[in-house]
Amino acid sequence: QPRVLWAAAALAGLRGIAATILMPEEFNVNTDFEEKERWRKAQYHVRCDLCRLTVAHTFDEVGSTANEDDIYDHIERICKVEALYNSHELLEKGPSNWEIIKAREEPRRSDLTVRWQTHAMRELCDNVILPNDDEIKDYFLNGRRKKFSREAVISGTCSKIKLCSKTSKSEL
Repeated sequence: QPRVLWAAAALAGLRGIAATILMPEEFNVNTDFEEKERWRKAQYHVRCDLCRLTVAHTFDEVGSTANEDDIYDHIERICKVEALYNSHELLEKGPSNWEIIKAREEPRRSDLTVRWQTHAMRELCDNVILPNDDEIKDYFLNGRRKKFSREAVISGTCSKIKLCSKTSKSEL
């Protein structure tokens, strides 16, 4: 029995290593920690929105190319889009009900909020979207060959990597 418990504990420990937690160069525990945790709790609930946002952005950046190397170069940078994150915000609509929306003019977010919302989106992207880079590339190439619409590529990619259901659709 102790071996089984030890093996289970070891596997549980390995599973926890799969995620990346990013920390900015400057971090003040008195002002940043609470804000960081506030937006980190949204991550689980916005996986589909973030997938759709980053895949749509990448689709627009790639343009009409069918060159596998060009597509892969863009997908390698799929999460490195600070301006995209900054132009969107995390909105809590209720308990466990979050979405990513275009940043609103009013009420205006503080610089601290923008920083940590962007951070939460980047961290989530690095953990759940970037590891699927081969699947994303394959879906993009397949979509180009079969002349899928922009929406079909976005929806298909995000459902293929299991971040959205096949019926999920949001306006980002």
